[in-house]
Amino acid sequence: MLSSKKKLIELIELIEFGNEIKEIINLWDPMGLMDFCPADEYETETKGIRNLVVNNRNIDKKSLGQEIRNIFEYYFSDKYKSEQEIEEDIASKIIEKSKEYKLNFILPNYYDTKKIIFKNQKEADIYINLCIKINKIINLWDPLKIMDISFSNEYSYEINRIIEELSKNISAQDLAEKINEIFKNSYNELYEIEKNEEIEIARKILEVYNIGEVRGI
Repeated sequence: MLSSKKKLIELIELIEFGNEIKEIINLWDPMGLMDFCPADEYETETKGIRNLVVNNRNIDKKSLGQEIRNIFEYYFSDKYKSEQEIEEDIASKIIEKSKEYKLNFILPNYYDTKKIIFKNQKEADIYINLCIKINKIINLWDPLKIMDISFSNEYSYEINRIIEELSKNISAQDLAEKINEIFKNSYNELYEIEKNEEIEIARKILEVYNIGEVRGI
């Protein structure tokens, strides 16, 4: 029990650290989006940066600055324009903030996900709609009860892993077991749910998947 409580405190610290990075990135606003986009516009990039820093506590500003460039170029391609000096200044601010937290985690690499090639725009639209629906299912379930304080895409890594399993013509029971494995790998003893929760979530996910007609993508 004490171990789980300690891990929960560490998880809250991780979320708080992520929110501090989000504030730094939003103030920087490298794509000039904050005047007309929601405050969570850079959450995916922020999570990539957060996890990188947590997994590499001794990273220096030059290395982190380069990784910040890599992350933004990954998502925005040639639309991302910045200078090394600015990126390193942002990196310095983030590193300084990280010193306030213990951050004893090994986290997934959020910008190293499988890229999907679509045959046409219809397939892309169907897939995006599926992702939105599964994200809603997982966030409403919220197995760690962190949605009130965390990013809206906090479970995005786990959702991506679940979607990868859907292409295998998987049963509800097998998907429930995969959901357990995926969340256990990410959160260890913090992931504690009731006996039938995973099978219910698996059935909901398979229902929207089958309706969406995305098999084969």
